Amino acid sequence: MPVIGHEKIISFFDRAIEGGKLSHAYCFSGCGSVGKRKIAKAIAAKIFGVEEEKLSSHPDFFCVERARDKKSGQLKKEVSKEQADGIKHSLQKKSWSAGGHQIVIVDEAELLNEESSNALLKTLEEPGGKNIIFLLTENDDTLLPTIKSRCQIFYFSLTSEKKIAEGLEKMGYDRKIADEVASFAWGRPGRAINFAADANALAEFKKQREILEKIVGEPFYRKMKEIEYIFEEKDEAVSVSEKLEKIFEVWTMWWRNKMLSDKNEENKKQAAKMIDKLKDAKIFLKQNINPKLLVEQIVLGF
Repeated sequence: MPVIGHEKIISFFDRAIEGGKLSHAYCFSGCGSVGKRKIAKAIAAKIFGVEEEKLSSHPDFFCVERARDKKSGQLKKEVSKEQADGIKHSLQKKSWSAGGHQIVIVDEAELLNEESSNALLKTLEEPGGKNIIFLLTENDDTLLPTIKSRCQIFYFSLTSEKKIAEGLEKMGYDRKIADEVASFAWGRPGRAINFAADANALAEFKKQREILEKIVGEPFYRKMKEIEYIFEEKDEAVSVSEKLEKIFEVWTMWWRNKMLSDKNEENKKQAAKMIDKLKDAKIFLKQNINPKLLVEQIVLGF
C-alpha cells in the first residue's frame, strides 16, 4: 500500500538506509491515523528488503501494542512491563537478516507505565547490534525524558486534503469517493484510507457528526438522550471507552473546524475550550474514570 504524505520523513530514511546511518531509536509523534505506523512499517520493510504485507511473519520484526484481556477481550489500559521485557528478550536473539537488523515498533508508547518505561529504558541504554526501536505516540511529552533523550524525534504534521485525495486516487479509488473521504479525514491519511475501504466506518463517522450538530446548544437532558445509546449498546469486543475514544476524535475535529471557520470571538473561545476538554478526556479514558460521568461533564459545555 502506497504512503500518502510525509515525503520529507520518507526521504530522510531513504538516505539513512542507503548511507548505512540508521540510529538505534526513533520517536514518531503525531495525532492518530496521521501515518506513524504506516511509515514505520514501510521503513522496516525497506530495511529487510521484503514486502510490507510479509512483515508480520519476519523473524526479526516485532510489534508491541496494548494486549487484550483474556477474559473480557477488551484492550488493556497500559503497555505492560512484561511486554517491555519482551522487547529486550527478542533483541537478544540472533538476527536472521542478511543485514543483521532487528526492528521493534512500540505502538501507543504514551501508555507505557512507570515499570514498563524503566524496562524499555534499559534496552535503549544498551541497544546492541543493528537493533532499531520505533516509538509511536500521540504525545511525546508523556514519555520519560531519559527515553526521549535516546530517540531521534520526528513530528508528523497533517497532510493536505488535495494530497490525500490524489493518493487515494492512485490507490484505485474513484475520485468522487476520494474527495469526499479526504474532506472528512482532517489531514490524516490513515483515516481517509479507512473511510474509503470501510463503508460502515464512514457511516458511523457521519452519524456521530450529525448527532453532535443536533445536540450543540440544546438542553442537557436532550443531549444525553441523543447519546444514551453509547452506554446501552453492548459489544463484548469493544468497550465503552474504546467507542468513546473514536467519538471524541469526531467531536474534537468538529470543534476545531468551528474554531477556524466561525468569525464570532466568543464562539471561537468556546470551541477552543471544548478542544482542550476533549484532549483531557482522551487521557482520562485510559484511566479508571467513569465514562458516563466523563461524557456528562463534556456535553455540559456544548
